[in-house]
Amino acid sequence: MRANNETPAARILTFVLLHDSSIAAAKFIRKMQVSSTTLMARGSISSNLLNALGIISDRREVIKLLMSRSDAEEFLPLINSKIRLQDPGNGIVYVSEVLACVDADNDLKLGFEDTIDLVPEGAMYNKITVIVDRGSAERIVEIAKEAGARGGTIMRGKGSAGKDAQKIFGIEIEPEKELAVIITPVGITRKVFDAIVKEAELELPGKGIIFVEPIVDAIGLVDSPEA
Repeated sequence: MRANNETPAARILTFVLLHDSSIAAAKFIRKMQVSSTTLMARGSISSNLLNALGIISDRREVIKLLMSRSDAEEFLPLINSKIRLQDPGNGIVYVSEVLACVDADNDLKLGFEDTIDLVPEGAMYNKITVIVDRGSAERIVEIAKEAGARGGTIMRGKGSAGKDAQKIFGIEIEPEKELAVIITPVGITRKVFDAIVKEAELELPGKGIIFVEPIVDAIGLVDSPEA
């Protein structure tokens, strides 16, 4: 329960794990009835170093979870007791603050006005991530472009169903998901965020999740014109 004078906050937990650790993490996430999104990735470490670490494959699985700050602080040590990231080669986790988010399925909503103190000094860009059912991400990017963004990147993954898991013959089905990642100048982030939430009806349960993270530094980004 948040104290009246405490700034509301949310965090993204991003795990980059080897396959075995990812399986253990996914089982624990399901047990805790937490919604998550998993992506496939590959590492760029040299094979000699991988062999020295006892890793025979550079395949990685990236798991993302959106949580309130208090839930994240409680959840992280619990899941780490299962996957032991302190042991070499098991993987890594990093935590980022969220500037704004809407997750109707988990009653999580955070506005930019709540996180003014979290904006890094001199920040020029933010990253908007939208997680929707497969086939919906292209529309998300179109909405973002109409609101002033230059475009976005679409990635495919799978999501855990959390509390509302669908089952067929007693087997939990993980729905296919798409992530739309949109980099925006700070000046238009709120306009793009609000447009996506409204047009994609993300405040309704089952429509998707959106969150915004600050980018501290960037190379190679071209300014988008502000509307």
